[in-house]
Formats: sequence, C-alpha cells, structure tokens
Amino acid sequence: MGFFQKSILTLLLIISSNHYSQDISLYQQFNGQYDYLAFGNTLNEIENGLGNICTVLSESSADLILQTDQQLIAAYLYWAGSGAGDFEVTLNETAITAERTFSYQLNPNNIYFAAFADITDLISANGNGTYTLKDLIPDTSSQYCPPPDGNSTYFGGWAVTVIYEDASLPLNQVNIFDGLDSVSQVDNEITITLDNLYVLDNIGAKIGFLAWEGDAALANNETLLVNGNLISNPPLNPEDNAFNGTNSFTNSSELYNMDIDFYNIEEHINPGDTSATITLTSNQDLVMVNNIITVLNTELPDATIVLDSIIGGTECGNRNIDIGYTVYNSNSTAVLPANTPIAFYANTTLIGQSETTIEIPIDGSESATISVTIPQNIPPDFLLKAFVDDDGTGMGIIDEINEDNNEYIMEFSLLIYPVTDGLEDLELCDVLGIELFDLTLATEMIDPENSITYHITEDDAESNENPIADPENYENTTNPQTIYIRVENGDCHVVDYFQIEVIICPLPDATISIDNELYACRQRELAIEYTVYNTDGSGPLPSGTPIAFYADDQLIGQDQTDGIIIAGGSATNFIEITIPEGIPDIFYLMAVVDDIGNGNGIVEELDEFNNDFEVMVEFGSIPPIEPLPDLVACDQGFDSAFFDLTIQNELISTNDDDLIQYFTSEENARANIDPISDPGAFQNTSDPQEIFVRLENEICFTISSFLIGTENCEPFIPQGFSPNGDGINDEFEISGLLNVFPDFELLIYSREGNLIYRGYQEDGFWDGITNEGLLFDGNPVPTGLYYYVLQLNDPQFPEAFISFVYINY
Repeated sequence: MGFFQKSILTLLLIISSNHYSQDISLYQQFNGQYDYLAFGNTLNEIENGLGNICTVLSESSADLILQTDQQLIAAYLYWAGSGAGDFEVTLNETAITAERTFSYQLNPNNIYFAAFADITDLISANGNGTYTLKDLIPDTSSQYCPPPDGNSTYFGGWAVTVIYEDASLPLNQVNIFDGLDSVSQVDNEITITLDNLYVLDNIGAKIGFLAWEGDAALANNETLLVNGNLISNPPLNPEDNAFNGTNSFTNSSELYNMDIDFYNIEEHINPGDTSATITLTSNQDLVMVNNIITVLNTELPDATIVLDSIIGGTECGNRNIDIGYTVYNSNSTAVLPANTPIAFYANTTLIGQSETTIEIPIDGSESATISVTIPQNIPPDFLLKAFVDDDGTGMGIIDEINEDNNEYIMEFSLLIYPVTDGLEDLELCDVLGIELFDLTLATEMIDPENSITYHITEDDAESNENPIADPENYENTTNPQTIYIRVENGDCHVVDYFQIEVIICPLPDATISIDNELYACRQRELAIEYTVYNTDGSGPLPSGTPIAFYADDQLIGQDQTDGIIIAGGSATNFIEITIPEGIPDIFYLMAVVDDIGNGNGIVEELDEFNNDFEVMVEFGSIPPIEPLPDLVACDQGFDSAFFDLTIQNELISTNDDDLIQYFTSEENARANIDPISDPGAFQNTSDPQEIFVRLENEICFTISSFLIGTENCEPFIPQGFSPNGDGINDEFEISGLLNVFPDFELLIYSREGNLIYRGYQEDGFWDGITNEGLLFDGNPVPTGLYYYVLQLNDPQFPEAFISFVYINY
C-alpha cells in the first residue's frame, strides 16, 4: 500500500475581485493504483429561487458503496452553508469538529463557510452503508432568503471524498485541491494552473468538483474548460450549466444548491503534458468551488534519502566520517533508475558524491555507505546534508513526482582542538623593581569561548594541575620565563606556551604643575599656565602626550604636549577653559598629564602615579560699578554729537591696573568683543543711546551702562566772514544751526535797513550774495557792516537773535 504526503504541486488562482475568499490549493496527493469517489447530500428542500421557502432540513443521508476489490485509503468530510459558520456536526451519531475551515464573502451582508475533517477512521470502522449528517445549521436570515429582502443564497450540504486503491487500476496520481472561491456575475471567471504534472497516458484521466450554491435554473455562460476546451457531461451537466445541483456518481439532479460532479478529460490532456489550465465561468449564478480532484495516469519515481548512521567525529582533530544512508522510492509510480546521483554537503560545501547502483522499485530502497573528509574551513558545528538526484551542483537528472523532498539535513559536530593562533610574548620595563604581568594579555587573540588556564610547567598544563591563581597579577620567578597554557573547548584541549621577560628600557616620567595664581570668574574662561616636566625620566616624553583638566573630578578641558620633552626637560604652555555651570564656588582643579580624559594614559612611564597636580580654586567677583551719570552734548546736526566717554573713568575705577572698555551692546561687553575703538571721541548712532562699560581686573569683571544724548544749544554766531573764495571763512557759518533748528529763518539787512537776504535750512549758510530787496542783483555785497535777524522758531529759543556781521574781502 502506498502512503500519501503533501506535494510541491502548486495551484495558482488568478482572479481579480473585491470579495474575500480562500484560494484553492493542493491539500493531498496520492500516487499508486488509486482512484476516488464521493457521496453526500443537500439540506435544501428545493432549489433556491423557485419559491419563497427559506428553511433547510435538520439532517440528510447518502450511501457509500465501495466494491469488493476497492480498499479504503482516505476519507475527507466537507460541509458548507450560508452564514459565518457551523463547525461542529454529527455523522452517524459521531460528533465531528472541523479541522480546517474556509470562508467566502460576497459582500458585507452575505458570507459563506465550509469546513473539513479527516474521517478515515470512522469510514473504515463503519464500511459501506448509509451515512446521515445532522446538527448542521446554516444561516437562513433575511439577507439569504428570496427577494425582496435577500439574494436567495441560503444553503447547507455535505460530501465525503473517498480515496481507494484497486489493483486493477493503472498507476495514477490523485490530487485533492481545496479552498473556497467563486464565480458569479461580479467575478465571472476563475483560472487555475496546475504545474509540475507529468502525464504518461491520458486514458482514464478525469477531474472532479465539489461546489456549492449552483442553481439549475440559472444557466448564463456557466462553463467549465480544461486547457481551453469546453467540457460537459450531458444530459446531467450541459456545456452552459456545469453547476446545476447534480451528482455524477448517482446521476441525481436533485442535489439542490450543491454539485458532486466528475468529467472525463481524456481528449483534453495529452501524454507528456506537464501542466493543465482549468477555467470556470459564470455570468449570473453564484458558484463556490470547495474542492477539485484530478486523476491522471502518471508514472514517475519519487527519490528520498535518509541518513542512517554517522561513524566518526568522536576523536579530537579527526575530520573523517563514514555516512550510512538509504535511498527510498516511496509514494511513487515508477522505478528509480540506477546511477541516480547523490551529493553530500557540509553547510554549502560539497564534500562527497555517490549514486544508486540498482533500479529501486516502487516502495523499494537501497542502502550504502560513503566516507568523507570534512574540510578544515568548515566549523566544528555544521549542517550535514544529503541530496538524492543532485549532481553536485544542485541540479537533478530524474523527473520525479515531488522535486522538493530530495534532501535530508541534520546537525553534526566534530571534536576539534582549540586554536591558539595569536599567542604573544610579554615584555615589561624594569621600573619599580617588581613588575607584575597580566598574563591574559598574551592570550587576547584566542577565542574567549574557550577555557584558558596558566601553568608554570608543561606537565601541570597537560594534567590540568596547579594553575596560576591570579594570572592578571603574576610576578615572574625567572627572567625570562616560559608560561604554559591549557586551552579547552569542552571536548578537546591543547597545551601551548609563551614567554614573559622584564627588560631594561628608557622611559619618561611625566609630571605637571600649575604655575599661575588662578582667578575663576563665571563670566569668562579660566586661564591656566602649566608646565609639564620629565625631570626624573630616562627617556623622552613623546609629543602629543595627552593632558586632562578636571574640576571636582569632572572633565573640563584637554590639551597635549606640543613637542618631545627630553629627559630632565620641561615645557610650559597655556590653556583657557570654560568652567561649566554647576561647579560650586569653591572647587578643586586637577591637571593630569598622560590622561586621555578618562583616567587612562597612553605613555609607559617610570612612575605611573605622579601625573597629577591639584589646587583649590574659588570663584571671585568684583564690586559692581556705581551708577554712572548720563552724558549730554550739544546737537551738531541730525541729533548727533561727539562724546568723550572716558570722562566716566574716574567714576568707574581709579586703579591703574584695571581695564575699562566701552561697548555699544551688552552682548559684546560680556563677550569682550568689538569695544569702541576711540571712546574719547565717540559719535552716537541713536539719540539717546545706551553705552555699556566693562571693568575688568585679574579676578573678574563687571558691566554697567549709561545713556548719551544730545540737546539743542544756543548757536554760535560769528561777527564776520570773508566770501573771497579762498576756502577760508567764505560763509556766514553759524555753528549749531543747520540740521539742528530745521525751521530757522535768517534775515540780512543793509545799514540803511533794507532787506537783502532771506535764508532757510535748505539754503545752507549765507555766502554774501543778495536774494531779496531792491538791491537784489545776485552779486556779492560790498565790504561793510550788515545786520541780521535769526529766528530759530524753536520753543526753547522763542526770541530772535539780532546783531551785526562785518563782511570784508
């Protein structure tokens, strides 16, 4: 008797729709002298759409009739109905629970279900006879009932698919595909492609269907095609009404709203075919396909392989193993040829090849042994793989029923010696007289998964006795000295060795001092002058030796030496550091040479414990500047004047060592950038304008401010001018007038009292040329005395200025 298993045959359902369903795919495959039959019954009393009835029967029955020479192999129960689902039913008083379920949604209001259970044991125990199914309760609410409320799609039914063996049959391949999908006027075509077939003979080829909700009264392009050929089974299943409530096994046409049909397809499939295309259409009737069964005459082997035994790999370092294996030809319909290739892999590396020596009959096998050596590049733990029908490149040469079951994979482990590559000798400079070796530094390159112990003698290492108790702080007993190690990986061990030696070598000895008195000020950087020494060193201190500065153990700055400091030498440098917020008013500042900022150094020294220098620092402040008076100057035009800001200096500080600077913004004053370059002659840019002053000494600094502004002052009027064009005193220039009193009016009179000139802001200063009166001729006036009236038209100076001016050429 053959046995069944899942095949690599795939079923691709190509359909475009907006409903929800489950694609039909291969469930089981049987290879041998097999065929199938089906029996079952509906719970519908009449076909949908032929009346207003909307009820189903509580139970229904059907007969199983197997012939004497037909032996039961498998029996599968399917049941279905309208609604969300009823997954517990009773068959011949035996409770059945669904092992697999299917669902289909036509629209939000109409959903349908199907269920599956393997009942091989029940059918085998009861044999031929009548089977009754009950406790199946479909949904018969209004949306499934006849119009106007529903769409007439209520139904319930069941069917049993039976696979049997018959010695008189040819070697067939029986495939059971299942799912739940549909055709209807919305989605009116399903295309199913069956791949990886190998048809030997088309005699007896057939295809069967279990479908739900088909109505005999609806026959609108309801067709079934195989390889593009329209098939039918008249008069039971005409070409245009394939799903019409019929049972091909009983020739019944009263299987309302379900179909158990099969078709002969001998004329529609050919020997040598490797695929078949099935197309179902319906332009009106809703038909849900639950399973499809194909019976094809196929003769192919099915090679599988099993590793029976592995001998070897139990001695450390031995990579030779003997593999016992068996090649099977089970679940097949033809012999497996001799010389079928076999390949063996360690992970993905080919390690051996063999082949079958005989033809292996159906359900037969052949056992053999192969010796292989696992390459050195394969890790100790790997996957040992055997592939039958593999020529060593991953390619096969035999057509098989199932091309995806040719491998056997198992985990395997070799016993290998640990690797001690990278073992290093250790040297220490003779510095303090007693040098302690960290022996673990010599074995850093060995896999940390291994266990490592350190020993004085090779015998102790071999016997795993007297390990060094503290290998990280070991004082040598001879110089040089050999240290032996024992490395274990859990299965194997090796013994190796390295040397330790104390050598005489010139070394620097870096120290540091802070040289200046420190004045910490929260508003500015801390200036530190320091010196790095190599006073006691016997070798040079390298350039770039790192220096770290800490405030109460918080790293606040870093620097490095600029050049090499010779033995006995020193180098002075300077650094400015911003003190972070949160540092207390009194703190300890520590400078550490040969410190990368985390307490670790990079230079080997004679003394590693004299690298720091610490001082206590206190934040300082200076008294604030007393309020400063504002400065006022006469407007020299456009609300602008020149100010001597330094007249405030005496009020700010009388200490010659203090630095006083003036700024146009508080930000610049605090940052000490862009001070006013000439505070003794500063011209304001706004009126009024705030000026900031920074007082600074070696301790800290403070900032204050005052205002500068202009006022309108009485203009200065000269008593004469000489408009002779020599560029000197050519105009009646009244200081503090233009752009100060924009509304002024200047009148000039002759000694006789005649008005000869009238001037305003836009005219500028008088140049001795008349523009008014009887004597106006546009020429310069003669030498003499003239009178003027200057009206400023300003509330501060309501009275006119009246006097004389003398003109002389």
